Amino acid sequence: MFKDYKLFIIFLSSFSILYILRILVIEFLKKLSKKTSTKIDDILYKTIKIPSIFWIFIISVHITMVFLDIPEKHYHLITKVINVLLILSITIFLANLSVKSLKLYMEQRNLPTSGASLIFILIYGLIYSLGILIILSHLNISITPILTTLGVGGLAVGLALKDTLSNIFSGLYILMEKRITIGDFIELENGKKGYVVNINWRTTTIKTLSDDIIIIPNEKLAQSIVVNYAKPVNITRISIQIPVSYNTDIDRLEKIVFEEVENFAKEDERLLLEPKPVLRFIPGFGDSSLNFTLFVYANSYENGFFVESELRKRIFKRFKKENIEIPFPQIDVHIKKE
Repeated sequence: MFKDYKLFIIFLSSFSILYILRILVIEFLKKLSKKTSTKIDDILYKTIKIPSIFWIFIISVHITMVFLDIPEKHYHLITKVINVLLILSITIFLANLSVKSLKLYMEQRNLPTSGASLIFILIYGLIYSLGILIILSHLNISITPILTTLGVGGLAVGLALKDTLSNIFSGLYILMEKRITIGDFIELENGKKGYVVNINWRTTTIKTLSDDIIIIPNEKLAQSIVVNYAKPVNITRISIQIPVSYNTDIDRLEKIVFEEVENFAKEDERLLLEPKPVLRFIPGFGDSSLNFTLFVYANSYENGFFVESELRKRIFKRFKKENIEIPFPQIDVHIKKE
């Protein structure tokens, strides 16, 4: 009786001392995480909270067993239980560390974590499954039938979640590559255009200029040909054709057009002077006119419509003021008298 009481005192004392050391280590890591800019140590001290209880229990049992004279059969049984607890604690530690590290990486890359619950569940399931298989193998339990069952079950689940998983991984690809981001104005392969208002793990939401909402699965978006008007810079080029009479002084024409562009740009920041506006004699000689094309830049695709419209109005008014003729197609009909 006295011996059992002594062993209990040894176990309780060692567990208490180790528990106090555990608290001190966790508090140290907690204070250290506040002083450093990295969040890795913050994840570490949060992750070891639960597994460390298993570890101090295991160490306390080992210390007690040093003073305990037990049969070899019982010793092996206790050792197996301790090893199972150790494997379980390491499994918990690795699962929490993996998920928390992934969440930190996603936050640093500005990736949404709200819709990634299925990915976190898959990581937890994979690590815990491996931990359980290692425990069963350690207990000399055949895991071959379990692996076969898991293989068949995993295949069935994979087929059932094929579309969901495909959209999730496509969403991960889109989010990490960042060729399409929220706020970009894009044109889809089918001709639909709009602003990207949301990208989650399964779908991407696009808002058109007429305020219609397009929801497209990430798998289809990743496989489509997409024109992104916001990349590499969020500006758009506008081309305006300017037909004038063959009697027009083209040097004077060029001066007038650039004056209107510069005056408009000073009044409205939606029209850009960098890159520089360009006037080209393209497409050139027409049937009834000299055809020029003015190339200017607006600060966004949507503002390009306003810039193009207002610039046409200004050029037209200025041409009327300067008596520059804008011809229109005419057909002369000659009737031959017999």
